[in-house]
Amino acid sequence: MSTTQDVDATIQFRMNSTIKDGAFAVLREMGISPSEAMRVFMTQVYKTRTLPLVIAADPVDADQPADAGYTQWLRERLQKTINALDSGEMKSYSNETAKAVMHARLEARRSKLNLPA
Repeated sequence: MSTTQDVDATIQFRMNSTIKDGAFAVLREMGISPSEAMRVFMTQVYKTRTLPLVIAADPVDADQPADAGYTQWLRERLQKTINALDSGEMKSYSNETAKAVMHARLEARRSKLNLPA
């Protein structure tokens, strides 16, 4: 996904070498350079004014099962959603329709904020 846009700035930061080495290995497998990955990331932040990733808390102990209270809450929430879909109270949309709606909303936000497309 390399581009020939004007590249006139440098970003430098420090991080854990184990994470860096692991991430660089994954990027190599994907066929993308670390610099290009950061350009893609920063471009998405600029264009969408959001972080293009989901941030979740790490489990306290990955070897332990999830908190029983959370598991119960999640099951109840999923059942409620399934019931709402089955009853027609909630609608589901095709992937194409959902993408079109989200694209329209994003374009409206960009236009409102005078951001480039």
